[in-house]
Formats: sequence, C-alpha cells, structure tokens
Amino acid sequence: MNELAVLDVVLEDELRRDDSLVFLATSTPPQWRREFGEARIRTCAISEQAMVGAAVGAAMTGLRPVVDLNRASFSFLVMDQLVNHAARLHYLTDGGYRAPMVVTSATRGRQQLGPQNEQCPYGVFMQIPGIRVAVPGTAEDACALLRSAVRENGPVMLFIAPELARGANLRAALTAPPVPFGEAVFRHRGDAATVVAIGGAVRPAVEGVAALAAQGVDCDLIDPRTLVPLDVEALASSLRRTGRLVLVDDGPRSGAPAQILSALYDVPGLPEALGGRVAFVCAPDSPVPSTPALEQYTWPEPQAVAAAVRRLAEPRQ
Repeated sequence: MNELAVLDVVLEDELRRDDSLVFLATSTPPQWRREFGEARIRTCAISEQAMVGAAVGAAMTGLRPVVDLNRASFSFLVMDQLVNHAARLHYLTDGGYRAPMVVTSATRGRQQLGPQNEQCPYGVFMQIPGIRVAVPGTAEDACALLRSAVRENGPVMLFIAPELARGANLRAALTAPPVPFGEAVFRHRGDAATVVAIGGAVRPAVEGVAALAAQGVDCDLIDPRTLVPLDVEALASSLRRTGRLVLVDDGPRSGAPAQILSALYDVPGLPEALGGRVAFVCAPDSPVPSTPALEQYTWPEPQAVAAAVRRLAEPRQ
C-alpha cells in the first residue's frame, strides 16, 4: 500500500488492535516483522494466486488476512480464488465458513505504467455476489474504509487511487473512524444535476462542480465510497430532484458507471424522471496508453464534467 503511506499507519494501528489480523504482500515493512512476528507479517513470493489462496484458507480458520496486490490489474490473476472460493464460501457451506479478508490494490495513476498496470477493474467485481467493493474518493475515506473493511465478515476489495495522496489531510485521515459500507457522501449540493464520481475521479469532479457553482450552477456531487453495497437511495433521492445524471470515473463507462446506471434503472419511476438525461465522463473503452501525450486524453477532466452538466441542462429541441 505504498501509494498512500498513511494507510500503512492505519493498518499498523489495526494490527495492534486485533491479533487475528495478518498481512500478506511481496514486500513488507521490517518494523512490522519485528513487532508482530513473521507469522502475522508474511513476505510472499511474487504469486498473487498463492497469496490470495493462502488468505482464503487463513480466513476459514478464523484469521483476518489483508493482502496487498500492489496494482489493481493483478486482481485478474486471482479471479478463481476470489470469485469461486472467497465469495462463495458462505453460500456453499450454508454459513458454516466465511472469508473475512481484505484485498487492497492501487488503481490508475499518472505514472505511465501502461495498459497492463493502469486499470480500474472494480466494475467487474460489482458483478460478483459475495464480494464487497470499496473505492474511496479521499485519503480520509480510504483510511476510514480500511478500518471498516478489516471488521467485515466477508471478502472486501479496497481499490485506492494513487491520486488520493496528492494534497491529503494526513491528520484527518489518520483520525478517521470506520464508516458504514453503503453510505454515500454529498460533496456539494444543488439542483442543476446529480454528478456521481468514483474514486480518483472525485477530485476533478469537485473542481468541475466548483467551476459551475462560481457561475451560479449548483449540482449535487455524490461520492458513493462503496460500490457494493451501493447507496442507491441517496443517488435516487438526488435524481428525483435534479432529473439529470453525470457519471464520472477514471475507468471505462462499461465498468462501474454502467453498473450504477443499471442499479438506478431498477428504482421505480427513476427512468422516467431521468428521461435519458445521462452523460458519462470516463476513460474511453480502450487500453490506457503508455505515452503521456495520449494518456492525457483518457482522464476525466474538470472542464469535461462542467460541459456534461451544461449539455444536459440545455432545453430539448
């Protein structure tokens, strides 16, 4: 979890609080190995499948593993362990076994790591029953959700955007208490539109909504914080009032934005309230390029958020 070092401090605090917590990663802090012992701090070979498989077995015995996958792209390497085992255990055993484990990873950053490493796959895991998915939009919420995740009784995927470290309020992050899963937060209030921003896209959405507010156009800006469970009621209550939806994400629109829109369209009366007034400010449905000259066109920018709101607010012909 080197992308946001404050998370290391929070996890260290949680390791002291709960003796059942164990940590698995390909690189572990030496001071943790000295304080907690190598039985709890496991430095693993570079095999994501082995780490997550071991974590599933450890969770079945009563431990609470935290696995650091490093990059979110590596989550595709452990689909069997996560999807067919961790997510299914309580179904397959009629509640006899559970897998209280946390898998952390970093999503896209401005590091030019290329198409194999710069991915936001949380939309994929929204489709897997039995896995909780947390994607915080601030460093404070990242710490709060980590504290919540290690207390959950089933598998949690915690996706952290490297951008959260930029300008983070470290004092607020370190002191943030656990927050309930499934509770969205409003970053701004207004009636012009509902802007829903995910993870690393929260910052540009905040900037775009602030630019609109300076021009007298106020929007609801909602950060879901967790995608599973999703606070559908908070989103729906806003949309009943605004009638316009802008979805903002560092990943492609076919991922989490599509899943959120699908969930909202199950709410009675909401499709009619929206009337097709939906816009996406997301990465294109293509691999992320390595070159900075091309990658700059794949980020959701504040001006694109503002433009999407204005476009939806235009009178229909």
